[in-house]
Amino acid sequence: MTGATIANSPLLYILIAIGLVFIIVFALYSFFKARKRCLELGVSEETISNVVKTSITSSLVPSLAILLGFITLSVSLGAAWPWWRLSVIGSLSYEIMAADYTASGIGVSLSQVLSSDPSVFAAVMIVMTVGVLSGPVLVAILAEKYSTGIMKVKSGKGDWGQVFSGVFYLAMFAVYIPILIFTELPTALTLFTSMILTILLGIASKKLPVLANFTMAIVLILSMASSVMWDGLFK
Repeated sequence: MTGATIANSPLLYILIAIGLVFIIVFALYSFFKARKRCLELGVSEETISNVVKTSITSSLVPSLAILLGFITLSVSLGAAWPWWRLSVIGSLSYEIMAADYTASGIGVSLSQVLSSDPSVFAAVMIVMTVGVLSGPVLVAILAEKYSTGIMKVKSGKGDWGQVFSGVFYLAMFAVYIPILIFTELPTALTLFTSMILTILLGIASKKLPVLANFTMAIVLILSMASSVMWDGLFK
């Protein structure tokens, strides 16, 4: 018995299908309830229709990046588990990082998880699930206080609201970027490639605004292609 036995088990597929059906039903219930409330408030059908079309369009492009992440993870973890993780509250960058770090901590590579002992795959599942739960829990507890605090600061004198927001993103960079730069040379080169591509597309989107909606997908695709090249050249 290996990790692939769990990853490809009918039970896992059935449980995931049940979870996804519940989410879809809940989303449809929320949509129709919100639509009913909008009509009660006098919002026109045309406005609601335009909002729906815009939401669908803006959701499809980021989904391309998620699809690529799913393909990447499915090679190492099978199709079922990445399908579930990236369909609910999973973050593409978090899922890949959590799976890789868990496997490395146990002493195997991510590509060996399916062929290793089932406990390795189980550990990956637990870390990917429990770790991401901290987000919703902290949001439920702290989001209101944090949001109202930031609004109070912004409404006061000075630019402390913008400073706080900037510090938050800098803290994220301080955590992730050193890991990417100092792990392996191909990883660092892939990071710099993605940075250059993002800057170039940001400049180009000023002349072609439509590119702004595709920046993430384009950068992810080209960066993944560059990672294969850098890995072949320097590893």
